[in-house]
Amino acid sequence: MNSKKSRLYFLIAATLAVAGCSNSGENSSTKTSTSSTTASSAELAESAATKTDGKYGSYTDEDLETAYDKSSATKITLNGSGVNIEGDGAKASDTTITISSGGTYIVSGTLDDGQIIVTANADADTVHIILDGVDLTSSTTSPIYVEQAEKVILTLAEDSKNTLTDANDYVYADSTQDEPDAVIFSKDDLTLNGSGKLTIKGNYNNGIRSKDDLVITGGTYNITAPNNGLKGKDSVSILDGTFTITSDGDAIQANNTEGSEKGWVAIDGGSYTLTAGNDGIQAETNLSISTAKITVTAGGGSNASVSDSKSYKGLKAGTNIQIDKGTFDLDTADDSLHANGNVTIDNGNFTISTGDDGIHADAAATINNGTVTIEESYEGIEGATIVINDGTIDLTSSDDGMNAAGGSDGSSEGGGNFGPDSFSSSGDYSMTINGGYIGINAAGDGVDSNGDITMTSGTLLVSGPTGNGNGALDYDGTFDIKGGTFIAAGSSGMAMAPSDSSSQAAISLYFNSTQSANTLVNISDESGNSLVTFSPKKDFQHIVISIPDLKEGSSYIISSGGTDSGTNSLGLYTNGTYSGTKLVTTTLASVITSIDESGSTISGSQMGGGRK
Repeated sequence: MNSKKSRLYFLIAATLAVAGCSNSGENSSTKTSTSSTTASSAELAESAATKTDGKYGSYTDEDLETAYDKSSATKITLNGSGVNIEGDGAKASDTTITISSGGTYIVSGTLDDGQIIVTANADADTVHIILDGVDLTSSTTSPIYVEQAEKVILTLAEDSKNTLTDANDYVYADSTQDEPDAVIFSKDDLTLNGSGKLTIKGNYNNGIRSKDDLVITGGTYNITAPNNGLKGKDSVSILDGTFTITSDGDAIQANNTEGSEKGWVAIDGGSYTLTAGNDGIQAETNLSISTAKITVTAGGGSNASVSDSKSYKGLKAGTNIQIDKGTFDLDTADDSLHANGNVTIDNGNFTISTGDDGIHADAAATINNGTVTIEESYEGIEGATIVINDGTIDLTSSDDGMNAAGGSDGSSEGGGNFGPDSFSSSGDYSMTINGGYIGINAAGDGVDSNGDITMTSGTLLVSGPTGNGNGALDYDGTFDIKGGTFIAAGSSGMAMAPSDSSSQAAISLYFNSTQSANTLVNISDESGNSLVTFSPKKDFQHIVISIPDLKEGSSYIISSGGTDSGTNSLGLYTNGTYSGTKLVTTTLASVITSIDESGSTISGSQMGGGRK
């Protein structure tokens, strides 16, 4: 194995190394060399000296180089039913072109039925193939087959349009053979770059496949395939490019299971429109995205009827998912983001519709910033631990909104496409809210932890269930509120309030009858100054409110109905004037005050902490 194969992609995903990246914006357009047809040796040397590496992917100077010397390159001209070759290193037998040594090869023209085979020195030869207006079809096999080379680089020449089409059925030497199996198939490292366009018309199996590392640093790609669109066994690194992929299997996949340093996908830029029969992007180990614009439809989308024996996820990793920033529009039959380890979102804009979980992590689901809109889900965010440090989250779920636990409780009327999740992590379940602005609209439990909940800052707003089999708040350990704004409204049968160990006061209010959705609830101080107004999105009979303005020993006026002239953000009104019907004035005798709408103390009917 070459020394470059020993690169370690991650120490662990939780300590991903920042190698430095010049990408900026949601869709990187980093340019690292001039895509010209002619370059001098001095120009090539200068270009190589100014290369920029990606943050997570692995790119050599050769991967980034799109310039070439036209005068010294071997020229391969395709003439419909024949081939003309000018230069060394390549020969043609009828319509089969064999490249046997390293060098630069410029290919142009149309070949109705033929193939390019690369059989160079596996330890020393880099083969650079320039596709400059190529239309190549094979009726029996793969149109481009890299049987052997140190590395093959395919450059899409500037302003060129190229089309490769493989056979519906491949003809092999005998029944024991199953390779090649892609329109472009490489047994060794494969790189695609340039600024031209490439259309891949896959009829047999995969679109583009490397059995080692697959690297793409530029170009425009339109790929259709009966199985996987892009497949790299050891890794897939994409620095830039525009991709439209329609596949019956995974759109992008890395599948090496031999070790944690292989089987990863790294995306450092580009724009992606992925329509996958199975997963949009699937990494056997780690999936890491520094920036990208990604649209995924997986398994027919959130409302599709699919088999539960397959995977139909948007972004999927066998170990960890790390997302720095980008724009993500995910419509998936299964989880939209799924990791068997951790999911970490540092920033980005997410629009999610899913038939199962919006974001699922077997271990930790962490959101440090960004905008996450989950328009449709079974469970919105699920992990053994959930940590929200910042960002704006607006989620709708047919079961639990945020669930720090081992899968669904099965209490929802709907049910996800794939039933309760089987977690690889177990034991220490928790949820921590350190910041952010979170709105939850849940048919099951709004916020559910099989362990503790801690809130130190931020805003958490819950419009919880209407049925008494669930609660807007549900925890098995303690819910310690130290700061922030927490409001949860829902049914009364399983209603809970924060734990009395909290340092910030809360009012837990039970109504005598069900209140209609969008009915305002207001708390003012005893002088009538409005402190908070909330409008639940669902019918409710219980509401719990904790804000920094509430102080133990002070008196407050609780009102309902009416109007508020302020700005409504996920049900919470700010900077306005409230007018409604006074229910009661109450004095907070303890950190958690539980009353009915007449002011009578409630004790026996409140669930309290530790509900199983």
